[in-house]
Amino acid sequence: MDGPSPALEPRAWTPATLRTEEWLLPAPSSGIAAPATAVDAMLHRGPGFAVLRGVDLDGRDDRECVRGPGFAVLRGVDLDGRDDRECVGRCADLVALLRGPVGGRLHRSANELLTAATAPAVHPSGAGTPGAERPPEGDLLTLPPHMDRGEGPTPPHVLALLCVRPAAEGGASLIAAGTTVHNRLLADDPAALRELYGDFRFGRGAGFDRVRPVFRRDDDTLGVHYNRYWIDRGQDETGTPHPPARRHALDSMDRLLADPGTVLRLSLRRGDLLLVNNDAVLHGRTPFQDTGTTRRRYARVWAD
Repeated sequence: MDGPSPALEPRAWTPATLRTEEWLLPAPSSGIAAPATAVDAMLHRGPGFAVLRGVDLDGRDDRECVRGPGFAVLRGVDLDGRDDRECVGRCADLVALLRGPVGGRLHRSANELLTAATAPAVHPSGAGTPGAERPPEGDLLTLPPHMDRGEGPTPPHVLALLCVRPAAEGGASLIAAGTTVHNRLLADDPAALRELYGDFRFGRGAGFDRVRPVFRRDDDTLGVHYNRYWIDRGQDETGTPHPPARRHALDSMDRLLADPGTVLRLSLRRGDLLLVNNDAVLHGRTPFQDTGTTRRRYARVWAD
Protein backbone atom coordinates (compact mmCIF):
# COMPACT_ATOMS: atom_id res chain seq x y z
CA MET A 1 0.00 0.00 0.00
CA ASP A 2 1.48 3.39 -1.05
CA GLY A 3 -0.24 5.24 1.79
CA PRO A 4 -3.27 5.17 4.07
CA SER A 5 -6.60 4.60 2.39
CA PRO A 6 -10.14 5.22 3.68
CA ALA A 7 -11.18 2.74 6.35
CA LEU A 8 -14.61 1.11 6.13
CA GLU A 9 -14.68 -1.12 9.21
CA PRO A 10 -15.35 -0.56 12.03
CA ARG A 11 -18.09 1.61 10.62
CA ALA A 12 -17.45 5.34 10.63
CA TRP A 13 -20.08 7.45 12.33
CA THR A 14 -20.52 10.94 13.72
CA PRO A 15 -23.02 12.22 16.28
CA ALA A 16 -25.07 13.58 13.38
CA THR A 17 -25.30 10.23 11.56
CA LEU A 18 -25.65 7.84 14.50
CA ARG A 19 -29.15 6.75 15.51
CA THR A 20 -29.94 6.14 19.17
CA GLU A 21 -31.41 2.73 18.41
CA GLU A 22 -28.04 1.64 17.02
CA TRP A 23 -26.40 1.77 20.45
CA LEU A 24 -29.15 1.83 23.11
CA LEU A 25 -30.56 -1.52 24.22
CA PRO A 26 -33.11 -2.15 26.97
CA ALA A 27 -32.24 -4.52 29.78
CA PRO A 28 -34.82 -7.33 29.83
CA SER A 29 -37.47 -6.83 32.50
CA SER A 30 -36.48 -10.12 34.12
CA GLY A 31 -32.88 -9.00 34.51
CA ILE A 32 -29.84 -10.71 33.03
CA ALA A 33 -29.71 -14.33 34.14
CA ALA A 34 -28.15 -15.98 31.09
CA PRO A 35 -26.31 -14.93 27.93
CA ALA A 36 -29.43 -15.63 25.87
CA THR A 37 -31.27 -12.66 27.43
CA ALA A 38 -29.07 -9.74 26.37
CA VAL A 39 -26.19 -8.62 24.19
CA ASP A 40 -24.40 -11.86 23.34
CA ALA A 41 -20.90 -10.78 22.46
CA MET A 42 -18.60 -8.23 20.99
CA LEU A 43 -16.95 -9.69 17.91
CA HIS A 44 -13.16 -9.95 18.13
CA ARG A 45 -12.67 -8.94 14.51
CA GLY A 46 -15.98 -7.25 13.93
CA PRO A 47 -16.88 -3.55 14.15
CA GLY A 48 -19.09 -3.69 17.18
CA PHE A 49 -21.71 -5.58 19.07
CA ALA A 50 -23.81 -8.50 17.83
CA VAL A 51 -27.29 -8.56 19.33
CA LEU A 52 -28.14 -12.19 18.76
CA ARG A 53 -30.93 -13.20 21.13
CA GLY A 54 -33.37 -11.93 23.68
CA VAL A 55 -33.59 -8.26 22.71
CA ASP A 56 -36.17 -6.76 20.36
CA LEU A 57 -34.25 -5.86 17.21
CA ASP A 58 -37.07 -3.72 15.77
CA GLY A 59 -36.98 -5.74 12.56
CA ARG A 60 -33.22 -5.50 12.10
CA ASP A 61 -31.35 -8.67 11.25
CA ASP A 62 -28.11 -9.84 12.82
CA ARG A 63 -25.99 -8.60 9.94
CA GLU A 64 -27.03 -5.00 10.54
CA CYS A 65 -26.40 -5.32 14.26
CA VAL A 66 -22.94 -6.74 13.68
CA ARG A 67 -22.15 -3.62 11.68
CA GLY A 68 -22.70 -1.60 14.83
CA PRO A 69 -20.90 1.51 16.06
CA GLY A 70 -18.44 -0.30 18.33
CA PHE A 71 -20.20 0.51 21.59
CA ALA A 72 -23.55 -0.13 23.23
CA VAL A 73 -25.48 0.94 26.31
CA LEU A 74 -27.62 -1.61 28.10
CA ARG A 75 -30.18 0.52 29.93
CA GLY A 76 -31.97 -0.40 33.11
CA VAL A 77 -29.71 -2.90 34.90
CA ASP A 78 -31.30 -3.55 38.29
CA LEU A 79 -29.03 -2.29 41.08
CA ASP A 80 -31.63 -2.12 43.86
CA GLY A 81 -30.41 -3.39 47.21
CA ARG A 82 -26.72 -3.38 46.20
CA ASP A 83 -24.09 -1.20 47.76
CA ASP A 84 -21.36 0.37 45.65
CA ARG A 85 -18.93 -2.54 46.00
CA GLU A 86 -21.61 -5.08 45.17
CA CYS A 87 -22.29 -3.14 41.98
CA VAL A 88 -18.71 -3.81 40.88
CA GLY A 89 -19.40 -7.53 41.26
CA ARG A 90 -22.66 -7.09 39.35
CA CYS A 91 -20.80 -5.42 36.49
CA ALA A 92 -18.20 -8.22 36.38
CA ASP A 93 -20.93 -10.89 36.39
CA LEU A 94 -22.76 -9.19 33.51
CA VAL A 95 -19.62 -8.88 31.41
CA ALA A 96 -18.76 -12.53 32.08
CA LEU A 97 -22.21 -13.54 30.84
CA LEU A 98 -21.99 -11.36 27.76
CA ARG A 99 -18.49 -12.47 26.86
CA GLY A 100 -18.83 -16.14 27.74
CA PRO A 101 -20.15 -17.42 24.38
CA VAL A 102 -17.01 -16.27 22.57
CA GLY A 103 -14.56 -17.40 25.21
CA GLY A 104 -13.88 -13.97 26.67
CA ARG A 105 -11.61 -13.71 29.69
CA LEU A 106 -12.12 -11.15 32.41
CA HIS A 107 -9.20 -9.18 33.78
CA ARG A 108 -10.43 -9.95 37.27
CA SER A 109 -7.75 -7.90 39.03
CA ALA A 110 -8.86 -4.82 37.14
CA ASN A 111 -12.42 -4.67 38.49
CA GLU A 112 -12.69 -1.26 40.12
CA LEU A 113 -15.05 1.24 41.68
CA LEU A 114 -14.27 4.61 40.10
CA THR A 115 -14.88 7.49 42.45
CA ALA A 116 -12.91 10.14 40.56
CA ALA A 117 -10.54 10.31 37.62
CA THR A 118 -8.10 7.41 37.41
CA ALA A 119 -6.02 9.07 34.71
CA PRO A 120 -4.80 12.66 34.42
CA ALA A 121 -7.44 15.18 33.51
CA VAL A 122 -6.51 17.90 31.05
CA HIS A 123 -7.73 21.37 30.49
CA PRO A 124 -9.89 21.96 27.41
CA SER A 125 -6.88 23.63 25.81
CA GLY A 126 -5.23 20.21 25.72
CA ALA A 127 -2.54 21.01 28.27
CA GLY A 128 -1.88 17.74 30.05
CA THR A 129 -0.17 16.88 33.28
CA PRO A 130 2.61 14.45 32.29
CA GLY A 131 3.99 12.46 35.17
CA ALA A 132 0.88 12.73 37.37
CA GLU A 133 -1.16 9.63 38.00
CA ARG A 134 -4.35 11.58 38.64
CA PRO A 135 -5.49 15.20 39.01
CA PRO A 136 -5.85 16.83 42.41
CA GLU A 137 -9.20 16.26 44.11
CA GLY A 138 -11.61 18.91 42.89
CA ASP A 139 -9.68 19.45 39.63
CA LEU A 140 -11.72 17.02 37.58
CA LEU A 141 -11.55 18.53 34.14
CA THR A 142 -12.03 16.96 30.72
CA LEU A 143 -10.66 13.46 30.20
CA PRO A 144 -10.19 13.36 26.41
CA PRO A 145 -11.18 10.29 24.39
CA HIS A 146 -8.62 7.50 24.75
CA MET A 147 -8.31 3.73 24.89
CA ASP A 148 -7.72 1.93 28.17
CA ARG A 149 -4.20 0.58 28.49
CA GLY A 150 -5.20 -2.05 31.03
CA GLU A 151 -2.82 -4.52 32.63
CA GLY A 152 -0.44 -7.01 31.10
CA PRO A 153 1.23 -7.04 27.69
CA THR A 154 -1.82 -6.14 25.60
CA PRO A 155 -4.79 -3.82 26.19
CA PRO A 156 -8.19 -5.34 26.99
CA HIS A 157 -10.55 -5.78 24.05
CA VAL A 158 -13.65 -4.74 25.98
CA LEU A 159 -14.28 -1.94 28.47
CA ALA A 160 -17.43 -2.05 30.61
CA LEU A 161 -18.58 0.92 32.69
CA LEU A 162 -21.64 0.53 34.90
CA CYS A 163 -23.12 3.79 36.17
CA VAL A 164 -23.76 3.24 39.87
CA ARG A 165 -24.43 6.91 40.53
CA PRO A 166 -23.98 9.85 38.14
CA ALA A 167 -22.28 13.07 39.22
CA ALA A 168 -24.34 15.91 40.58
CA GLU A 169 -23.33 17.91 37.52
CA GLY A 170 -21.47 16.98 34.32
CA GLY A 171 -19.49 13.79 33.83
CA ALA A 172 -21.00 12.84 30.47
CA SER A 173 -19.25 10.03 28.58
CA LEU A 174 -17.42 10.95 25.37
CA ILE A 175 -17.36 8.38 22.55
CA ALA A 176 -15.46 8.65 19.26
CA ALA A 177 -15.09 6.18 16.39
CA GLY A 178 -11.48 5.54 15.45
CA THR A 179 -12.52 5.08 11.84
CA THR A 180 -14.12 8.53 11.70
CA VAL A 181 -10.99 10.19 13.07
CA HIS A 182 -8.81 8.19 10.66
CA ASN A 183 -10.82 9.18 7.60
CA ARG A 184 -10.97 12.85 8.58
CA LEU A 185 -7.19 12.91 8.97
CA LEU A 186 -6.83 11.25 5.59
CA ALA A 187 -8.89 14.02 4.02
CA ASP A 188 -7.50 16.98 5.98
CA ASP A 189 -3.94 16.06 6.99
CA PRO A 190 -2.65 12.88 5.28
CA ALA A 191 0.94 13.52 6.36
CA ALA A 192 -0.18 13.45 10.01
CA LEU A 193 -2.07 10.21 9.39
CA ARG A 194 1.02 8.58 7.90
CA GLU A 195 2.94 9.46 11.07
CA LEU A 196 0.23 7.81 13.19
CA TYR A 197 0.82 4.50 11.38
CA GLY A 198 4.32 4.53 12.87
CA ASP A 199 5.25 3.07 16.26
CA PHE A 200 4.80 5.03 19.48
CA ARG A 201 5.93 4.14 22.98
CA PHE A 202 3.02 3.85 25.45
CA GLY A 203 4.68 4.46 28.81
CA ARG A 204 7.17 2.30 30.66
CA GLY A 205 7.28 0.12 33.74
CA ALA A 206 6.64 -3.49 34.65
CA GLY A 207 4.38 -4.93 31.97
CA PHE A 208 3.89 -1.56 30.28
CA ASP A 209 6.84 -1.18 27.93
CA ARG A 210 4.71 -1.19 24.80
CA VAL A 211 5.52 0.08 21.35
CA ARG A 212 2.80 0.09 18.69
CA PRO A 213 1.13 2.31 16.09
CA VAL A 214 -1.87 4.51 16.77
CA PHE A 215 -3.64 3.14 13.67
CA ARG A 216 -3.17 -0.34 12.25
CA ARG A 217 -4.91 -2.32 9.52
CA ASP A 218 -5.93 -5.97 9.72
CA ASP A 219 -7.35 -6.84 6.31
CA ASP A 220 -10.39 -4.53 6.02
CA THR A 221 -10.59 -3.77 9.74
CA LEU A 222 -9.03 -0.69 11.33
CA GLY A 223 -7.72 -0.71 14.88
CA VAL A 224 -6.96 2.38 16.95
CA HIS A 225 -4.63 2.52 19.96
CA TYR A 226 -4.47 6.03 21.37
CA ASN A 227 -3.81 7.56 24.76
CA ARG A 228 -1.97 10.88 24.54
CA TYR A 229 -0.98 10.92 28.19
CA TRP A 230 0.80 7.55 27.99
CA ILE A 231 2.38 8.38 24.64
CA ASP A 232 3.80 11.62 26.06
CA ARG A 233 4.96 9.85 29.20
CA GLY A 234 6.66 7.13 27.19
CA GLN A 235 8.43 9.70 25.05
CA ASP A 236 9.51 11.73 28.08
CA GLU A 237 11.18 8.66 29.50
CA THR A 238 13.37 8.33 26.39
CA GLY A 239 14.93 11.69 27.28
CA THR A 240 14.11 13.19 23.87
CA PRO A 241 11.06 15.18 22.73
CA HIS A 242 8.67 14.08 20.03
CA PRO A 243 10.05 14.95 16.58
CA PRO A 244 8.09 17.91 15.13
CA ALA A 245 6.17 15.81 12.59
CA ARG A 246 5.13 13.37 15.31
CA ARG A 247 4.01 16.11 17.68
CA HIS A 248 2.00 17.72 14.88
CA ALA A 249 0.31 14.39 14.15
CA LEU A 250 -0.62 13.88 17.81
CA ASP A 251 -1.92 17.44 18.07
CA SER A 252 -4.03 16.90 14.93
CA MET A 253 -5.50 13.78 16.51
CA ASP A 254 -6.29 15.70 19.68
CA ARG A 255 -8.03 18.48 17.75
CA LEU A 256 -10.38 15.99 16.13
CA LEU A 257 -11.03 14.34 19.49
CA ALA A 258 -12.12 17.74 20.84
CA ASP A 259 -14.48 18.39 17.92
CA PRO A 260 -18.19 18.06 18.84
CA GLY A 261 -18.78 16.97 15.25
CA THR A 262 -16.67 13.87 15.90
CA VAL A 263 -17.41 13.02 19.53
CA LEU A 264 -20.72 11.78 20.91
CA ARG A 265 -21.79 12.83 24.42
CA LEU A 266 -23.76 10.33 26.48
CA SER A 267 -25.26 11.16 29.86
CA LEU A 268 -25.47 7.78 31.55
CA ARG A 269 -28.12 7.05 34.17
CA ARG A 270 -27.92 4.81 37.21
CA GLY A 271 -28.10 1.26 35.91
CA ASP A 272 -26.69 2.05 32.45
CA LEU A 273 -23.98 -0.39 31.33
CA LEU A 274 -21.67 1.09 28.69
CA LEU A 275 -19.75 -1.51 26.65
CA VAL A 276 -16.92 -0.30 24.40
CA ASN A 277 -14.79 -2.08 21.82
CA ASN A 278 -11.43 -0.89 23.15
CA ASP A 279 -9.74 -1.72 19.81
CA ALA A 280 -12.02 0.50 17.74
CA VAL A 281 -13.67 3.20 19.84
CA LEU A 282 -12.16 5.85 22.13
CA HIS A 283 -13.90 7.00 25.31
CA GLY A 284 -13.54 9.89 27.76
CA ARG A 285 -15.67 12.13 29.92
CA THR A 286 -16.57 15.77 30.46
CA PRO A 287 -15.76 17.67 33.67
CA PHE A 288 -17.97 16.84 36.61
CA GLN A 289 -18.86 18.26 39.98
CA ASP A 290 -19.82 16.24 43.04
CA THR A 291 -21.59 17.52 46.13
CA GLY A 292 -21.34 16.51 49.73
CA THR A 293 -24.32 14.20 49.36
CA THR A 294 -23.88 13.02 45.76
CA ARG A 295 -20.66 11.30 44.75
CA ARG A 296 -20.09 9.98 41.26
CA ARG A 297 -19.57 6.19 41.19
CA TYR A 298 -18.83 3.90 38.24
CA ALA A 299 -17.88 0.25 38.18
CA ARG A 300 -15.22 -0.59 35.60
CA VAL A 301 -14.38 -4.03 34.23
CA TRP A 302 -11.96 -5.00 31.46
CA ALA A 303 -12.31 -8.18 29.43
CA ASP A 304 -10.65 -9.93 26.48
